[in-house]
Amino acid sequence: MTLIPGSSVHPDPREGEGFFLNSPQKLDNPFPDLQYFRENRPIFFYPPLDQWFVFKYDAVNELLSDPRLSADRMKGFVDKVPEEVREEFKTIAPLLTMWVLMQDGEDHARLRNFLYLGFNGTVVHDLKEQTQKSADELLDRVERQGYMDGSSDYGFVLTAYVLSDFLGVHKEDRDQVIQWSVDFVDFFNIVPITVDTTRRLVRSTNGLSQYTRGLIAERRANPQNDFLTTLIRAENEGGHFSDDEIVANAMLFLLAGHLAVRNLIGNAIYLLLTHPEQYRQLLAQPELLENAVEETLRYEPPVILIPRIANEDFLFNGNRFRQGQLIQLSIASANRDADHFSMPDQFDITKKPGKILSFGHGPHTCLGAVLARQEAIIALETLFRRFPTIKIAEDKQIQWYRNAGNRGPQKLPLVF
Repeated sequence: MTLIPGSSVHPDPREGEGFFLNSPQKLDNPFPDLQYFRENRPIFFYPPLDQWFVFKYDAVNELLSDPRLSADRMKGFVDKVPEEVREEFKTIAPLLTMWVLMQDGEDHARLRNFLYLGFNGTVVHDLKEQTQKSADELLDRVERQGYMDGSSDYGFVLTAYVLSDFLGVHKEDRDQVIQWSVDFVDFFNIVPITVDTTRRLVRSTNGLSQYTRGLIAERRANPQNDFLTTLIRAENEGGHFSDDEIVANAMLFLLAGHLAVRNLIGNAIYLLLTHPEQYRQLLAQPELLENAVEETLRYEPPVILIPRIANEDFLFNGNRFRQGQLIQLSIASANRDADHFSMPDQFDITKKPGKILSFGHGPHTCLGAVLARQEAIIALETLFRRFPTIKIAEDKQIQWYRNAGNRGPQKLPLVF
């Protein structure tokens, strides 16, 4: 068992072979371990991964804005890709490096300001009607049968539809976009990186890149009131942005906005139906729905770790981060810090929302946060209004999509 740097005593088993990322069972419920680290090892170095983990709210919040940490993790990914497929990965790495979440400083600000134009209020507001239409369409399909899968029949498909409409993906191509997004998420969130996840990522990057370039060509020929057209117009007006940057970040939004919102919707359905007193209160007071979404984001965030890379050697709260080391910021732990949230391990939709970190903080705060909240609220309001007696099927098993970075139900059997 490895000693923690600077420690003269053997650590708790949770700090060695019992580390929570090593056990699928613990990933189902890591919160007892997160509490242990938050209270005993708030900043913890795990030698087998050569990574730091940060668990306290104040430290996570501060480091999300610390200029000594870089969002550009691409070199770290290159180094951790199995040697057998490293050269294949290097062929797509330059495109992924153009993602806004991989940029720092002036380059990040330039790109973020440009992309923000595509999230203008008109585009996001216009998606409300289409989101509502898609939600009703999906529920129409299952209404007669009396059962559904809350994830694969609803949350997963709805988010794909909304992002497809946002970016102009053709309806017949939605299933392919879903598969591409799964391949991306698996690569970035399954630890360690494998030959299989790398090869799937390379294949999906090439496929999605080619497809997105086709969408851009269509929007140049036939402009619409959508995200891509807004960016193309800004580019044409001398915005000094390249097609590659538009392609890379359109890909990013297709991917990052899909699974995370699916997780949010699924987690909210699960939490409300497994807390029946909370669900009854929501039905009696529909105005609590926005609160319910915020409490879901706090209690079961869809993204639970945000990684950063140390740009330089520096001391932080008595710990020495080395240049190039990966620093994992635990959102799931920070959102349950008793110093900032009362009764943090209790799910309560009547709580006044606190300053949760589920969409990040600082310069890299999620650009799509407003759209994600809007989508989740419409999805949940429609489901509970149309099927108020819905419940989790007792004769079927829930399957979870839970790895180092994500939490959400992959299979959520429901009856109504």
